[in-house]
Amino acid sequence: MVTTTEGRAPGGPRFEIRDLKKSYGGVPVLKGVSLSVQGGEIHALLGANGAGKSTLIKCVAGVENPDSGEIEISGKVYSSLTGRQSRDAGVAVVYQELSVAQTLNVVDNVFLGDELTWGPFIRRRQQRTEARASLAELGLTLNPNALLETLSTAEAQAIEIVKALRRKPGVLILDEPTASLTEAEAKRLGEQMRKLRDQGVPLLYVTHRLDEVFELADRVSILRGGRVVLSKEVKDCTTADLVAAIVGHSDTGAKRAAKENRVHQTPLLEVRDLLAPGIGPVNLQLQPGEVLGIYGLVGSGRTELLEGIYGARRLHGGQILLEGNEVKLSRPTDAVSAGVALVPSDRKHKGIFGQLSAEDNMVLPITEKLSRMGMRQKGRERKAFDAMADELQLQPKRKSLEGRRFSGGNQQKLVVGRWLQPSAGCRVLLLDEPTQGVDVGARAELYRALRKFVGEDRGAIVVSSEPEELQQIADRVLILSRGSLAAEVPREEITESHLLELAHLGEKGKVDA
Repeated sequence: MVTTTEGRAPGGPRFEIRDLKKSYGGVPVLKGVSLSVQGGEIHALLGANGAGKSTLIKCVAGVENPDSGEIEISGKVYSSLTGRQSRDAGVAVVYQELSVAQTLNVVDNVFLGDELTWGPFIRRRQQRTEARASLAELGLTLNPNALLETLSTAEAQAIEIVKALRRKPGVLILDEPTASLTEAEAKRLGEQMRKLRDQGVPLLYVTHRLDEVFELADRVSILRGGRVVLSKEVKDCTTADLVAAIVGHSDTGAKRAAKENRVHQTPLLEVRDLLAPGIGPVNLQLQPGEVLGIYGLVGSGRTELLEGIYGARRLHGGQILLEGNEVKLSRPTDAVSAGVALVPSDRKHKGIFGQLSAEDNMVLPITEKLSRMGMRQKGRERKAFDAMADELQLQPKRKSLEGRRFSGGNQQKLVVGRWLQPSAGCRVLLLDEPTQGVDVGARAELYRALRKFVGEDRGAIVVSSEPEELQQIADRVLILSRGSLAAEVPREEITESHLLELAHLGEKGKVDA
């Protein structure tokens, strides 16, 4: 349903949402959300997982119908939209999970579904010319004939943006665009966004990275519990303001209890001269009750190291010892049986089981232990699920809801939670980028649960590309460079500048392991 707004003052909002409400099964998700994005403005949208960001985007994109409220785009007001109406109205959304066709080239992706034709023929020369010009406007010099499978994630994302801009959007919505980008790629995307802002495009920028808000955004709005709890100019905000608005309090990390400076004669986990494709030789020790951080630049071998320990990557040599006893972890099943578990960085493809329920996702490793005479005990499984869901503050706490229907942060709670349960028998937890694409509130809950898990006789190794994260949770940090350990950083010396300096020096071969 559409009406037209006449006489709106020049410079008024190009995109506006007024009192938008949406409920699922009687449970309100959006409770009267209002926000506006001016032409030539980058407006950051933040909020904890479950705050309503995804539902808001779905209502604007025509995927869901709001129960009430209005959406104004370029002077036209809608009470609801279909997908086609949303696109025709000028809404362009670039999702975190890109929808490009990997087997097609750059030009074909830019014009996919909207080809330039002359009768039954596609005007390929004109498409190539227009695609090159559009890419140039964003400062890109990609080969129009290059296949998407040969490009980086950032370049594929730029093509999604170019495709969206061809429709002259009334608003461009970017949903967590830097979640899977390297630091350099994120910087280039920021430059592209500023160019779009200078062209007068209104941008709604959904992110969980606070540093990007201060670097890129003009204004910021924060959702919590389905309501806008803060909306103001970024220059008038502090980091503490944003964190407090997102989580409802100012505590952003796990409380660190004072630890005795004990020397354990027998490490919980020891790796000796580990060699595998992309890594080695590596030597490290994990003490009971310790969170050991691994930091390095892209390509340093971080993921390869965890996969090598876990048995997901074939080893060429070396030893792995658990509490002083050598173990052969040739496959992930060997690792799990020995009490070693991995939470992979690729949550969508390697972590969450999208078609399974939340309860099945959470209790997957312990169904056999909870069974009796080979029969699953649903009551015991439900009790285990409820306990961990409460511990991690899973939202929503619906055991029958499919895993794919949860927000990214709550999916990660399901993946991590399956190994935190005592019945899982996990002694060593390996986490690869555990909070990638996870908001501040969910991070705090995962950090607290991890610190509680390690306790006195368990440990965790956390790979992270965010120094701030390691500063919050790690007892020590090992710097990985070119597949080998370049330095060790004690707790009191873990700072962003120090980790970055050591990582870059390691790449240049100037740090002794």
